[in-house]
Amino acid sequence: MRGGRKNLKRAVEEEFFTLQKGQSIMQVLDLRGSNIIQVRDAKGETSLAIFPAKFQKSMWIKTGNFVVVDDSGREEATESGRKVGCVVTQVLYYDQVRVLQKSPEWPEIFKSTAVESSKQDNTQSHNSQMDENEDSSDDDGLPPLEANTNRLNPFQGESETESDSETDS
Repeated sequence: MRGGRKNLKRAVEEEFFTLQKGQSIMQVLDLRGSNIIQVRDAKGETSLAIFPAKFQKSMWIKTGNFVVVDDSGREEATESGRKVGCVVTQVLYYDQVRVLQKSPEWPEIFKSTAVESSKQDNTQSHNSQMDENEDSSDDDGLPPLEANTNRLNPFQGESETESDSETDS
């Protein structure tokens, strides 16, 4: 979709889309900084892709996510010696990935990685929940928290004045 940021939300809300000529699905391997990411294609080859500025502050990616990349100039870039050969056109979210996994457009190499990553996410969340339960019952031998002496507690101030007035009477 063209038009900059105003159409980004509309593109994200679309659950099903088709890949156009020159586009392919790639997995994010590494975030290099300065809007440069390392991606792996369906053949297992890695390359650098640019994450356009129009996605800043509206879409976030992390290692293992899937993106749609325009790699039409990829061969030309490698021949001329440029390092960046692809441009990210869309970030695929969980629902979109689930729909695409069932379609024939989804690369075979990513079928096992998508299942493994979702299993890892589930086990990590389960482990973190168990850790939180353990942390709540155990103090880990730490001393109790001390009161903040830099701030007056309004309840203490009232109780002191009440006790003073009772002793004065």
